[in-house]
Order: sequence, then structure tokens, then C-alpha cells
Amino acid sequence: MKALSIVAIVLAGISFIVPVVGVFSAMVASLLAVISFRSQATLSGIAIGLNIINTAFLSPSLLIAEAGNQMDGQAAGELYWFYVGFHLVILAIGGALAYFKKA
Repeated sequence: MKALSIVAIVLAGISFIVPVVGVFSAMVASLLAVISFRSQATLSGIAIGLNIINTAFLSPSLLIAEAGNQMDGQAAGELYWFYVGFHLVILAIGGALAYFKKA
């Protein structure tokens, strides 16, 4: 599981660089991190934290898509909160897995 959490960190780092697909690779990295959260909580938490920072603050493609949604008449922030909320829910699930793990 340590290798899976390291792969999640590497994929989270790559998602900072990739312009359009970075949001989706961050979601895949978060899924990999939650799988390995029970045995490697620190590394997996770092991967999910990087994904939250990337999605919330550093994703220009998400900002462009959100601007397009607002021009179509949809409410502001729906797409943004979907992606950021996905990572926050994954972090909460991972925290619960780490809390309830058997010694």
C-alpha cells in the first residue's frame, strides 16, 4: 500500500503541470490515496491535500469551465464545489478509515 500512496503523490504532482486533464488526474490520485489511507495515512493525506490545493486554487481550466457555466445561466460555483467537494469527501472518508482501523 505504500507504493500506491507514493503513486498517488506522484500523480498529484503531475496534475499541477497538466493543463486540462489535471483536474481528472487529481481525482484519480485522490481515489488511489483513499484506497491506501488505512495503512499509509500520512502519505495519502499529503496526496489528497495536494489535490485540494490544486483544484481549489491552481486550476485554470476549472476557472474557465466555471466561467462558461455562469454564461450559460447556471448558478455560480456549482462546478467548483463539485470538484473541491469530491476531494473533501474523499479526505473525510480517508480520515474515518484511519480512525477506525484495527490495531
